Amino acid sequence: MRISVIVPTYNRPKALKLCLLSLASQSIMPYEILIADDGSTAETRATVLEMQEKLKHAFPVKHIWHEDIGFRKPKILNETVRQSSGDYLIFIDGDCMAHRHFIRSHVENSSPEAILSGKRVEIGKELTMLLLDRGTILNSFNLRLLWDAAMSRSRKVEEAVMIRNRYLRHMTHRDRITDDGIWGCNFSLYKNLFIAVNGCDEDFLDGSIEDNDLGIRVLNQGKQVRSVRGLAIIFHLWHDSSWSFENDKYQHNLSILKRRIANKEPVCKNGIRKL
Repeated sequence: MRISVIVPTYNRPKALKLCLLSLASQSIMPYEILIADDGSTAETRATVLEMQEKLKHAFPVKHIWHEDIGFRKPKILNETVRQSSGDYLIFIDGDCMAHRHFIRSHVENSSPEAILSGKRVEIGKELTMLLLDRGTILNSFNLRLLWDAAMSRSRKVEEAVMIRNRYLRHMTHRDRITDDGIWGCNFSLYKNLFIAVNGCDEDFLDGSIEDNDLGIRVLNQGKQVRSVRGLAIIFHLWHDSSWSFENDKYQHNLSILKRRIANKEPVCKNGIRKL
């Protein structure tokens, strides 16, 4: 299986560097890394060039970029998938670091009949700044993270605990993901399934619930959404957020999602192909 890891990013070069370093520390290496860049500035381009040279022994790093004219993440993701060479696609946001078994866990649980999704550990502001300043990755559960959680800074650290036993996964609800749908920072599927649902819907206006839509269309295709919580673990670096349930863009996105569910639509029209 050829594995293409897709890394969306926008103007967080230091975080992107840690993401790429974590992917270079995997127990299973990908065939390629593709950075889906929604219009970042020259600083990100310079970081990519640096990492392309630094990681050339591990895998090729491709940089797919388009002009910044506002949020167009679905569009750059579709273009990045077009340029990918893999049979299997794994998505991780450029402000996240992957547990060393992240790729292995997605691959071992992959199925042509399913899209897989996990959640993420929320690293607190202080620890995030420390990691960014030092250029140090966090790719496993450790005492530093536990202490940060105990101090009420990092959150959801229970998602960093690896749980492989089937019965224990069921008892701890790690086998469940559909309550939240697909998390765009941590999911995977076969490329032909991504094409079958027509990729990302470019009608979404900002970064809210556009990832859930992929899972809904997979379900409407008669396929499954499966959890890799406690298996495919990622660590999200803190950043400011202005996300809101109340803004007009979120309401626009929500209307698309509601229509998709009500009409059981298996594809979008404004996706990787224009229908």
